[in-house]
Amino acid sequence: MGSLPHVVEDCGGVVQLFSDGTIYRSNDIGFPVPIITDQSIVFKDCLFDKTNDLHLRLYKPTSMPPSSPAKKFSVILFLHGGGFCVGTRAWPNFHNCCLKLASGLNALVVAPDYRLAPET
Repeated sequence: MGSLPHVVEDCGGVVQLFSDGTIYRSNDIGFPVPIITDQSIVFKDCLFDKTNDLHLRLYKPTSMPPSSPAKKFSVILFLHGGGFCVGTRAWPNFHNCCLKLASGLNALVVAPDYRLAPET
């Protein structure tokens, strides 16, 4: 009869690796962040990898006219922080940053989630 799984690696309680190989990853950023409301930006979540259930969030300034062949827009790829171990595009601190980028630079911002290590 084996022993119960125990924590073998702990990264501030945010990511924990257990002796049986399972991983606990917290969805809580650990500090309160108020969400900014910016009516000059619209955003939408889209599924881009069904197999891994990965989404991205697109931020578009409302002042940006519909696309035309003659008009090009700046695109910013925003990869959220977290050391490739924690985080998501939906965390308020990252969401607020993308709103500010889209608004301040009048650019389309693409904020994808990505596979986090270690994988379960």
